[in-house]
Amino acid sequence: MSKIIFGNHSAVRVPRTERDRIRKFYCDVLGGKIVREFDGKDDVRIGDDFYISFLYSAGDGRGADKGVNYAAQDALSEDQFLRAIFLELKSNNVEEMRKKIVEFGVKVLDVPDPHLYFQAPGGQVFRLVGIDEDLSKYERHV
Repeated sequence: MSKIIFGNHSAVRVPRTERDRIRKFYCDVLGGKIVREFDGKDDVRIGDDFYISFLYSAGDGRGADKGVNYAAQDALSEDQFLRAIFLELKSNNVEEMRKKIVEFGVKVLDVPDPHLYFQAPGGQVFRLVGIDEDLSKYERHV
């Protein structure tokens, strides 16, 4: 049977006007460190291995990480708010879990990335990855 756990990568869509406050809170208050920054995105490491991306600008997802650097330019509408945070699910059998998730009938998102991005009941968006998959490309400073 497939096993699933939460991963150590998340992404949050936020207004650009909050960038300074977000940096101060997550770095100065919580002790995080900006490990990568782009015009429309900051990647912050909190602790030893939790990474959260703050997505500030609109885009087509073809930039830094080929699929995760897009966001709403302004505050999200009520409908868009359901996809405000992207969470990571890790599976020991990605293909079996992908099949089960898709067959359940979730909304699959068209993201130019090899991973499955889907919106679960309740609106949360997840990225499905392998438990032992090397995801360090999302963590390195560019």
